Amino acid sequence: MTPDPLTSDGRRGDAKRVTDGQVAKSVRHLLSEDRTCELLGIQVESAADGRARARMRVRPDMVNGHAIVHGGLVFALADTTFACAVNSFGPPVVTASADITFRRPGHLGDDLIAEAVTRSWQGRSVICEVTVRRGDEVIVVFSGRGAQIVLADGVPSAGSNPVPGSLSGRAGDEEHRARPAGADTDAVDGTAVPGHTTGR
Repeated sequence: MTPDPLTSDGRRGDAKRVTDGQVAKSVRHLLSEDRTCELLGIQVESAADGRARARMRVRPDMVNGHAIVHGGLVFALADTTFACAVNSFGPPVVTASADITFRRPGHLGDDLIAEAVTRSWQGRSVICEVTVRRGDEVIVVFSGRGAQIVLADGVPSAGSNPVPGSLSGRAGDEEHRARPAGADTDAVDGTAVPGHTTGR
């Protein structure tokens, strides 16, 4: 049995969840607190400048009674990749709503690769699209709306409200593709993670 990879400060190490590639510091922090990625075997390959790429291999315990991968697990891969992309700017973002279309089934042994691209940021609202592929085949298209939350001393403040439609009073602003205000311009660290695993 693999020991629980907690670091000395109580946070989980991201060694098994991050492979080589540029991963923003904000995403590394997010993954250090994430147990779901480890449970599902999701590996984040890159996450920077509003884009992300992650993969998940379909195991026997992920297949449902129709002999295809459970849709909720593919959703989890897409949503994780969405989270990595939108949080790569720096300010914390959570999923407020999402739409998913299953185009083809996934099967046991499939290596699913999800790629996310942030499309717009308006006020506290961000739109990001994710495509999940098996080789060259698109099996899932995911469109998510995220909401930026406000942190005070490391916890969400009472004023933060990640509910659809609850923007920061800037609903009239035009959508743009620039970094959001307050984004960490030095957020990307392209170095490899010490002790990381690069494959299976």
